[in-house]
Amino acid sequence: MKTLNLYAPAKLNLNLKILSKDSDNYHFINSHVCFINLFDYLRIEPSYRTLVSVNYKESNFFLKKDTILQKTLETFKKYFTWKKNFKVTLTKNIPIGAGLGGGSADAATLLLGLRYLYNKQNKFLIKIKDLIELGQEIGSDVPACIYSKSIIISGKGEKILPAKTPNNKKFLIVFPSVSLPTKRVFQLFNFNKNNNFNEQLFNDIPITNALLMTAMEIEPKIKEVLILLKSLSYIKNYGMTGSGTTCFGIFENKNHLEQALKELESIAEKNWFIWHGNKKEFGFDRFLY
Repeated sequence: MKTLNLYAPAKLNLNLKILSKDSDNYHFINSHVCFINLFDYLRIEPSYRTLVSVNYKESNFFLKKDTILQKTLETFKKYFTWKKNFKVTLTKNIPIGAGLGGGSADAATLLLGLRYLYNKQNKFLIKIKDLIELGQEIGSDVPACIYSKSIIISGKGEKILPAKTPNNKKFLIVFPSVSLPTKRVFQLFNFNKNNNFNEQLFNDIPITNALLMTAMEIEPKIKEVLILLKSLSYIKNYGMTGSGTTCFGIFENKNHLEQALKELESIAEKNWFIWHGNKKEFGFDRFLY
């Protein structure tokens, strides 16, 4: 059985609307999502027992224990009655608790890798729709991260439709090295507040986040980052992604982005994580080699 090396790309919520919630406090959302060239890496190899580890030497961020990958492995094996064991090694480059869907991206990529290995060895083939159903059990963002391309997600994250995000734009990511627990942000969210704060248009895509006011109340650093982004020359749009503290800026071209990066050098705090690059339509193919 071959070893697999896979990408797990970060998710960017260009907008996020909270429509309602059910009696179990699960929220119904609508969100235009794209994926960017910032990713974790997963290595999947045969093993005598199930093992999940973190490649601390090459990772930019560190987890004491990656429970979502352990859960994903166990759930997949139980769901498809498969007794194979694997060692999964994670290289972590996506900030944790930042609203970029890093944990969900890792779980989704692991599911795709396990599906590939399973289908090589079994007559009954696992379809993508089977993986989506399984992904819902692991986390609400996992179905979107299985697709890893421009989509509109709705319901509790399980309803997915294709979408278009403009090509050739440049994205800037600023994570102020402060994490927010998703559960807490949703718990404190108030439907009665003005949750269309700072709404903009990126071509015809609204840039808005219903969780922004709540998140800023918990963590004032978010407002500081947004004010900084707004001040950058040539910035086209800016906002907060997901429920985390990561904020993003969009630029028309490379020259505009480079000017903004020069300005950032003197005003950004040294411990902030700053990334820039492109969005990408990954789809189901995550294979490095």
